Amino acid sequence: MHQFTVMKTTLREEATIPVLAIDAFHHAFKQASLSDMGVTYVKDGQLVQQLHGEITVIQDLSAAYTLPKLKRSVLKRKKKQEVLA
Repeated sequence: MHQFTVMKTTLREEATIPVLAIDAFHHAFKQASLSDMGVTYVKDGQLVQQLHGEITVIQDLSAAYTLPKLKRSVLKRKKKQEVLA
C-alpha cells in the first residue's frame, strides 16, 4: 500500500507546479534526445524514433486518434433551486 506525504503549499506555489513539471519534462526530453539511447515519441500523428539526430518514422498513428463524443446532457448545468423558509 502506498503512503503519500501531505504537502502544504501556498496558492502561488501550487500554481507554479504545472510550469515546473513542463520545464522538467522538456529538459529530460532534450537530454534523452542527445543521448546514445535515442527517444521514441509521437509527432504529427506519426510514431517516430530519433537517434543521433536522425528521425525514422516507425508507424502512422493518425487513425488511432479520435474525438470524444459527449452527450449534450453532460454539458448542461443543473439549475439552482431556491430554498424558501
